[in-house]
Amino acid sequence: MPVVTLIPGEGILELVDALAVRAPAIRLASFRHEAGMAYAAQAIGQFSGQPGVCLAARAPGALNATLAIHTAHTDSAPLVMIVGQADMQSSEREAMLGLGHFHQVFGPLTKWVGLIESASRIPEMLARAWHIAMSGRRGPVVLVLPENVSRQMADVADLPRPATIAAAPAPHDLARFTTLLAEARRPLLIVGGTGWQAASLQTLTMLARAHGVPIATTYRRRDLIDHDDPNFAGEIGLGIDPALAARIGKADCIVALNARLGELNTVGAGAFSGFTLWTPPRQANVLVHVHADASDLNNAYRADLAIPADAGAFVAAWAAAANAPAPDDERIAWVRAARADRVAFAQSGRCPGPLDLRAVFESLDAALPRDALVASGAGAYALWPQRYLRHRLPGTQLGPKSGAMGYGLSAAIGAALLDPARRVVAIAGDGCFMMHAEELETAVRLGLNLLVIVVNNRAYGAIGNAQRRLFDRATGTALGVIDFAAFAQSFGARGEAVDSTEAFAPALQRAWASSGVSLIELRVSSTVTRPVD
Repeated sequence: MPVVTLIPGEGILELVDALAVRAPAIRLASFRHEAGMAYAAQAIGQFSGQPGVCLAARAPGALNATLAIHTAHTDSAPLVMIVGQADMQSSEREAMLGLGHFHQVFGPLTKWVGLIESASRIPEMLARAWHIAMSGRRGPVVLVLPENVSRQMADVADLPRPATIAAAPAPHDLARFTTLLAEARRPLLIVGGTGWQAASLQTLTMLARAHGVPIATTYRRRDLIDHDDPNFAGEIGLGIDPALAARIGKADCIVALNARLGELNTVGAGAFSGFTLWTPPRQANVLVHVHADASDLNNAYRADLAIPADAGAFVAAWAAAANAPAPDDERIAWVRAARADRVAFAQSGRCPGPLDLRAVFESLDAALPRDALVASGAGAYALWPQRYLRHRLPGTQLGPKSGAMGYGLSAAIGAALLDPARRVVAIAGDGCFMMHAEELETAVRLGLNLLVIVVNNRAYGAIGNAQRRLFDRATGTALGVIDFAAFAQSFGARGEAVDSTEAFAPALQRAWASSGVSLIELRVSSTVTRPVD
């Protein structure tokens, strides 16, 4: 069933009522906060193959959604947000809850902001919004709907949903790519972005094996490659394995496929800022960069070969090119060493105290089905699932590149709305969770099956770590005591607290055995933040 997320309010009342009466096939999912509804729509857009749709009321509602819209942009997730606006005749007259400059507010955060000036243009504007959200680098679009337009009647034909455009690589670019790859002795493939089809990713892993190329994923795109694949070498970005960072430095040819080479994806080992894995504007490696949006090419780094192409179309063209010779002993050894480093990294790291988070997430990993989806927000706690949870299928991870705290629960709700039969888990730290904890009631009210895990160290862990690194002290990061199990129960969810390693597996079994929303609180020391190596 198609889903539209929303919070009813002034400016969209006519639209909400019309959807409820005339489009019963669309599920209207009402949230507690506009950021929550937009995070959920972003999750739906990222995985459904079409834009997620959300509805925001006049200025207060629309402005509440700005961080979520920014997150959809940084995560390249297709989304259409329809914003209510006062009557056109009230423009520039300080209408109640009005904002006359939506283009200025949302222009820098979106791919396009459109104003619907008459009911007869609604099909045209929706089709255009759909096309822009899904074309090139996918992302959010905002449509502004004045109240007088929403009250108009018009006899106009619907327009079909626009087909997605997938630009193929030019033949000369593909020929140059195959030459550079054949000449390399230590190649490495870095895969990222959105818009992938499972079949294309499967073909890509087969090509990597055939050519003898290790594969790494960009930050928070580690579900693109099966972690049990013999060519999977790990994830770049925050928390990168030092061995992988060193291997990238040794590679003589880097192929960045559908990956954006901004600050998050260029954090070096032990570093806390980007552009340290390579030094812009020129890296020592030969760089082949393939991306659907030409503006992402030759941005921070000058590529030896920049190819504007859709990721799936590029993989298909590569597969159709001449067959690869069997990889020689040097490449075989290169791939095996990269894989051995990845396995060692995933099996190392300590967690002091009676509740071992490494053991907890390894236990969760063993219990999760292959197609389970895990969503998390921002914070030091996210490094635990990043390191110890395996992803076996694409479309099993959600996490914001924007650094938005409070994202995980709302995104998990969106995933559960999209596929109610799927096992969905939201993971958050206590600081992250409380940014949008109100959406726990949304999950219960909507009748979703959802597991929420809260790592409670009573602190903003990542910020505290940064402060101690810079100033040898932390300020303003200590948080108060919250009984999250009782908090969950107050919303009608099932809640349980765990303070030892041995207690987690039975608690997880009880959560799996129950229907509806369950929350497990992991109580750890305030000194527990990230894995200790």
